[in-house]
Amino acid sequence: PDQLDRLAREIGRNTGERVSIISADGRLLGDSAREPKQLDLTDDYSHRPEIIMAREKGYGEILRHSPFMNITALFAALPVYREKTLIGFVRLARPLKAVEETVRVFRRDMILLAGLVGLSGLLFGVFLLWWMSQPLKELTTMAEQMAAGHLKQPLHLFPQSEFTPLALSLEKMSRDQRGKLDLLDAETSRLRAILLAMREGVLVTDEKGLITLINPFLRNLLGGKIQWEKRTVQEIFMNTELQNAVDAVLQGESFHRLQLNLGWDSPRFFEVQIVPLISVHLPQGVVVIFHDITDLKHLLKVRQDFVANASHELRTPLTAVNGALETVLAILPATDPDAARFLNILQKNVRRMNYLVSDLLDLAKLEGQERAEMFLDEVNVTEVLKAAAQSVSDLAQEKNISLKLDLSGLSEACSLFWERDRVQQAVFNLLDNAVKYTPPGGSVHLSAREADNSVVLSVTDTGLGIPKEHLSRIFERFYRVDRDRSREMGGTGLGLSIVKHIVEAHRGTVEAQSELGRGSTFTLTFPKK
Repeated sequence: PDQLDRLAREIGRNTGERVSIISADGRLLGDSAREPKQLDLTDDYSHRPEIIMAREKGYGEILRHSPFMNITALFAALPVYREKTLIGFVRLARPLKAVEETVRVFRRDMILLAGLVGLSGLLFGVFLLWWMSQPLKELTTMAEQMAAGHLKQPLHLFPQSEFTPLALSLEKMSRDQRGKLDLLDAETSRLRAILLAMREGVLVTDEKGLITLINPFLRNLLGGKIQWEKRTVQEIFMNTELQNAVDAVLQGESFHRLQLNLGWDSPRFFEVQIVPLISVHLPQGVVVIFHDITDLKHLLKVRQDFVANASHELRTPLTAVNGALETVLAILPATDPDAARFLNILQKNVRRMNYLVSDLLDLAKLEGQERAEMFLDEVNVTEVLKAAAQSVSDLAQEKNISLKLDLSGLSEACSLFWERDRVQQAVFNLLDNAVKYTPPGGSVHLSAREADNSVVLSVTDTGLGIPKEHLSRIFERFYRVDRDRSREMGGTGLGLSIVKHIVEAHRGTVEAQSELGRGSTFTLTFPKK
């Protein structure tokens, strides 16, 4: 026991712990915390919890109160074997305060270690983030410069970086955009040169009708120094008709054309064409083109005056000649048939000349007449059509031609603002031509119907028809499809031209459709408003 006690003391001094050596039967053989004289070999330690656990499990550990030390301590015991025979136990005891101090120191060390590791990780993460963000910052700066229009930025490559493909893509996009901008600059310069050289006025508005562009020609016309930016057409030109036309195109019309006198000091006439400005299939405003037709108007006026004066001067002698011929024919002896035949031929041509002069005068009046000068009145459409049909009924009866009038598509109260005699003349001209050029036994059909915003009149015949190559020119003055037949029928070549002028003076349209050998259809469309 003494040797074991010394051994326990030696180990206790080296470890700083209480060391106990206990026999297999539970006797205390040595204890570093007891003096040799304090050892009581009769004490039984076999029932101590740590000893029981060591015997059963090979290791025992428990935190309990120590009666000897009168403190709470952590006890740990290990069995000792010799040739697989249990000969005793070695037990260590550490006061709870020491354990707690150890745990505190360990916890402190772990906290310090964790702090150092965390700080190191944070510093490394910050560095890594900075290192990785540098290419991204440079790419961001490059993209911002490109967005600002600086497309000639040098390309910085980042070796072994995930951003290298992105940098290459940005550089390619910059190169492509430079090419497109160069093309756009060239196109803009070309358009600017065209606008500067144009002898027509050009005006552009935005979708609200506010002016965004005026070319130099139109600017000079307006006085050069006028403030036109972001103003309406009405404010600049003081012309309600032009403003209404611009508004109509802004609201969806595909095209609008009108003639205006825009001269302030002296008359200056323009043909104005208005079309929508389309961008990506959406309306972005309108483009207004001003063609100066002052000289053309002057020439037309000279021609109209000449035709009117010449026709007027011809009418008086022709009337006198016709009267003289009628007198001679009345007193001519019946015994001179040759003279009568020649005089009849002469009278027929004089009458034809009279018709021609009358048509020329009508055409001259129509060409020189402004819409404001027309005597418009609310006219019942049915009455006008019936009167026109009645005017040709005798001729149709003589030729055995069926004249049909279909007004079922019109309401009885349907009325339009027309110059009654002019519209009746237009319908009469179409019916007269249809009857003249339809063989006996044929039919002529006059119909009318109301559409949403218009009234449509149609004259259809079963006559000779018009070849396709002539349809585009039949409304020209003096144009005849068959000159000999027209002369035989007494035509002047002005009837359809008069029809066209009358219809257009009422803001309407006229169209012709025909099939050779089967007949023709002429359609007049008049707006309700």
